[in-house]
Amino acid sequence: MAQETISDRPDAHRVLIVEDDPGARRSLLLLLTGRGFDAVAFPSYDQALADAARHPPACLVADYRLADRDGIALLQALRAHGWTGPAILISAYSSRDLSERAGAAGFAAIFDKPLREHALVDAVGRLIAGGA
Repeated sequence: MAQETISDRPDAHRVLIVEDDPGARRSLLLLLTGRGFDAVAFPSYDQALADAARHPPACLVADYRLADRDGIALLQALRAHGWTGPAILISAYSSRDLSERAGAAGFAAIFDKPLREHALVDAVGRLIAGGA
C-alpha cells in the first residue's frame, strides 16, 4: 500500500476538530461553523488522519487527551505526511511540560479548558489568515 501524502494546499477555511468527548466535540463544531468556518469534527486520531489525507485542513484544533492517542501525536503524524498548516491544542490538563512539548511539536497556540470561545475563534481566524 502506498503511503498517503497530505497535500500542502489546504481547503481555505476548513478546520479539523479532534475531540473524543461528544459534548465538547459538538460544541466546538457548532461554535466554528457558526462563525463561518468549514469545520469537521472527529472523535479519534485515525479518523482525523484519514480525513486530513482526503481534505487537508487550513487549521487543526485537537484535544490533548484522546481515547486512542493524543493531539501531539496527531500533529506529528500530519507533519510526517507533509501537512504544514497551523494547529491549536486544547487541554484540561495544562502544565508547563505540556506547553513545552506542544510548542516543540509545532502547535501555534494552547488553550485550557474550559475554553474562552472568542479567544479560540479569534486564534483560528488569525492562523488561517496567516498571522501569528
